[in-house]
Amino acid sequence: MGSFNSVDLVILLGVAQGLFLAITLPMVHRANSYANKILSIQIVMACLLLFAKVAIYKAQTFWAYQRAILLEPFILLYGPLGYIYLKRLLEKGSEKYLLHWAHYVPALIYFIYLVYLNVLPTETFASKWSAGSLGIPFFLAELLALLHNCIFWYFCGQLIYDYLKRETYQLSFVQETISFIRVIHVLVGFILFLWVLSFLNSYYVKLDFWPINYDMVWIGIPILIYIVGYYALRQPAIFRIQLDTKSEKELPKQRLPESEIEELKSKLEGLIEKEKVYLKNELTLTDLSQELNTSTNNLSWLLNNIYRSNFYEFINRYRIEAFLGKIKNNEHATRTLLSLSLEVGFNSKSTFNKAFKSVLNDTPSNYIKKMRVQ
Repeated sequence: MGSFNSVDLVILLGVAQGLFLAITLPMVHRANSYANKILSIQIVMACLLLFAKVAIYKAQTFWAYQRAILLEPFILLYGPLGYIYLKRLLEKGSEKYLLHWAHYVPALIYFIYLVYLNVLPTETFASKWSAGSLGIPFFLAELLALLHNCIFWYFCGQLIYDYLKRETYQLSFVQETISFIRVIHVLVGFILFLWVLSFLNSYYVKLDFWPINYDMVWIGIPILIYIVGYYALRQPAIFRIQLDTKSEKELPKQRLPESEIEELKSKLEGLIEKEKVYLKNELTLTDLSQELNTSTNNLSWLLNNIYRSNFYEFINRYRIEAFLGKIKNNEHATRTLLSLSLEVGFNSKSTFNKAFKSVLNDTPSNYIKKMRVQ
C-alpha cells in the first residue's frame, strides 16, 4: 500500500468538509433548495472521487483500481450540473431548470464501458492494462471530459456575463452572489487550465516538473470545497436566496401591520438622513436589516411595496444625490469622478455609471458639461 503525504491530507480534509456541506446546504433555506441540491450533488461526487484517489488508488492493486474507475464518469457531469446550478441560482423562473438528456450521453457511454471492464476478471483487466490496450479508450475519455468541461465553463461564463448586463436585479443579495460566482468560476477555470497542462504533459511533453501534474488538479478540488464552505459560513445569504416567481398581483400587499411599517420607515429614514449608511461601499440588504433589527424579507417588502424600489435602486438614489452635491460644490475640479463616486458609496466605476444613468438618464460627464453650459 502506498504511503500518505501532504497532498493526501489536504484531499481528506476537503472530503470531510465537503460531506458536511453536502448535508447542510439543502437544509439552509428551502426557498433556494433546488439550486443547493445541485451544488450538494456536485460536492458529493467530488468527495467520492477524492476519497477514491486517496484510499482506493493508494491500495495499489488492480482489483481496487478496477472498482474505482466506475466513479470516473462523474467528471463528465460537472459541466452540465454546474450550468444547471448557475441557471437555477441566477434566472427568475428557472428554479427547476434541467438540461436535455443528450448532455449526459457521454457520461452514460463511458460508464457502460467501465462496467464492461469491471465484468472482466481482475487478471484479464490487469493484463489489458499492462499491455497498454486500455490506453487509447482512457485517453479519448479524458480528452472528451476535458473538452466537455471547458465548453460548459464557457457557457457558464456567458450566463454570468448576460446576468451582469441586465439593468434590473432579480436577487436581493446580488453583490455577495456575484462575488461568490466569480470566485468559483475563476477557480474552476484555473483548475481546468492545470488539467490541460497536466494532460498535455502526461501524453506529449512528459516533463518531470512538479507544478504540472495531476496532483495540482486534485488539490484544486478540495480548495474549491473550502471556498464554498467559507462563503457558506461568512455569507450564508448566498445559499438562501429566494427567487420570486410570483407576479406583483400575487404578492401579499400587507406583510406588516401599519404600526410596524411606520416604525421601520422612521428608523430607515433616520439611518439614511442622519447616519448616511448609504456611504458604506459594502452595504448589503442583510447589513441594513440588522441595523433596523428586522428580517431581510421584511425590509425587502417595505422597499418594494412602500418605496416602490429594490434595495440597490433605493440606496443608489441617495448615493447619486450625494455625488451631485459634490459636483455642485465643484469638487470634481480637483478630483476624479471615480474618487467622488467611491466616496459616496459606490464600489466600481461601472456600477456608478449604471446607477447614474438609471436615475438621471444621462452619463456623469454629459451631465457636468450641461451644468457648465447653464
